Amino acid sequence: MSNSNSRNKNPETVHHLTSRIAHRVYFLKESERNDFIEIMRRAAEFTGIWLLGWCVMSNHFHLLVYLPQVADVGELEVLRRYGVLRGQAAAEAVAASFAEWRRSGPDGEARVGRWLESQRRRMYDVGSFMKIVKQWFTEEYNRRNGHCGTLWEAAYHDKVVPCEFQAMAACLGYIHLNPIRAAAADRFDGYVWSSYAAFCRGDVVATEGMRYIYGEECSNLDIRVRHEGLLEGLLEKEKARRAAEIVRRRASGLEVPADPLTTEAFIQQTARRLEEVRRESVRLREERMCASSAASRRSALEREVVATLTLNPISDALDLSNRLAVPVKSIYKLLQSMEKKGMVVHDSHKRLWYI
Repeated sequence: MSNSNSRNKNPETVHHLTSRIAHRVYFLKESERNDFIEIMRRAAEFTGIWLLGWCVMSNHFHLLVYLPQVADVGELEVLRRYGVLRGQAAAEAVAASFAEWRRSGPDGEARVGRWLESQRRRMYDVGSFMKIVKQWFTEEYNRRNGHCGTLWEAAYHDKVVPCEFQAMAACLGYIHLNPIRAAAADRFDGYVWSSYAAFCRGDVVATEGMRYIYGEECSNLDIRVRHEGLLEGLLEKEKARRAAEIVRRRASGLEVPADPLTTEAFIQQTARRLEEVRRESVRLREERMCASSAASRRSALEREVVATLTLNPISDALDLSNRLAVPVKSIYKLLQSMEKKGMVVHDSHKRLWYI
């Protein structure tokens, strides 16, 4: 669970942090999700990390956090934060030790300085924040449940999100939609372990996170209306994606279980739309082959890429090259150009592309 030196540690950055339970089993009961949120809040207060949003599911979690500039943390503030993390009694014990060490003279003062510096090094660092959260929760979980060893699948995934409204709101919307996608709630504010539900209850930390993204000038009602509008749009896209997947799986002869987000009428509507896209892709192939100029060939190819990704979402450049009979280097350059136009997007490693 240690922090990798390759991770982005630049201040004034927003991070989408995720981690899964080992073997993806559903370990986290309601009380344990409560424990996780409590530990998360204390770790954030200690490290100086700003919590912008969260959602704790039964087998994984999502956090959206802001890493501010490193602040000058004096002795009293270090002790206060240590008390938040470890408990007031632990902070008072450390303060008493300081008094005892200082009575021994310069060596004791140096000892105090070393202890304070060891705590400051844990602050304003995403890796330290995640280490505290995951390690402390694992210890608490193991103690309560007689479990041994690691609880988590890997260290954690850290994706830096552009520090601008559109990107941050979209990421937070994705996080808050998790309970709906998993059929763990039927309302956006109906999942207790989501920061959106906490915001709707008036939770101070969740409200500060929403205001950071939507702007201090927005009222809580304005934020709620705008955020639920965003969630509605994301939910419609998710329904369309699931319906398309059901259509593809049925066409392959596979049995598909019922999906709570989709209706049979919507699935049939999606099937008709995909058939139209399939016919359009054939027409675009003919148009590209008969084009008289490079510009018209490129335009037809761009539209053919969009149609192909609609029919085969999350494809890599090699897959698109094979499907479209175009050299992979040309496809990759085209995808980069289309990404700048907002026609396609990619995952964090630019390996998989989708619309």
